[in-house]
Amino acid sequence: MILAQNRAKLGLISKQAESDYKTSQARKSEKDKNDPKEPKEKNGKVPVYKDKRNKRCGLESSKFNLWPLLNNTNSSSRLYDSAIRLIQILYQDADFYKEAKDPGLAKKILAEMTSKKGEDLSQLFSDKQELAKIYYKMLKGTNTGYPPLGEYFKIEKSNDPPIQWSYATTPILRAVLGDDATNRVLAAEKAAWEENHRTRVLPKETLRELLQKHTNPDFDISQLETIFWFNKRDKGSPHTYVEKQNKVMATK
Repeated sequence: MILAQNRAKLGLISKQAESDYKTSQARKSEKDKNDPKEPKEKNGKVPVYKDKRNKRCGLESSKFNLWPLLNNTNSSSRLYDSAIRLIQILYQDADFYKEAKDPGLAKKILAEMTSKKGEDLSQLFSDKQELAKIYYKMLKGTNTGYPPLGEYFKIEKSNDPPIQWSYATTPILRAVLGDDATNRVLAAEKAAWEENHRTRVLPKETLRELLQKHTNPDFDISQLETIFWFNKRDKGSPHTYVEKQNKVMATK
């Protein structure tokens, strides 16, 4: 009886999916008739939006540069708080992080990191044994769980703002702008792309206007150009690849 019920449920799900597919295909066909100028790719398919801010490729240009915090150059409390928040976003669900049962853990880790002088993340270990153990796990990451620290942070000697706007990843945007503002940015970028199929990131002034429309306790808009760098440059080569089926991550 139980097996029969399961087969029935699976049959229903299959039929529902088949029906949804047919409906969507019919709507697409009707839309194509009414909009013959809709842009197509070379293979004849309609372009599909791909949110590149959520793509994990480990580009150097996509990372949060810790250089200002390590050297006290043009750093701000917002930048410091953003780095703390990013550590929380990346590791708060990891077992080693939860087992610490310390709401101030990210702040302590960053304080230890910024108290060191180094040009590589591997040189920023705490002298405190327990924090050093946690930092080691963050530094190494796992193949299928939490990311290595170097996927989102870097140390690069530079006088430019620490985050490149064009390539910043969603976790970094959430750490800096907060969840609400980030959701609005991602929605606006998708809408802009759907309008002309070329725009992938919001221009600086468009971003400024969007942020000014809503009160945001997480971000001071006057710091926009001290935290984000809006000049585009070579994005660099990817250093991370996540295999789709089993979500196994490879890094180099």
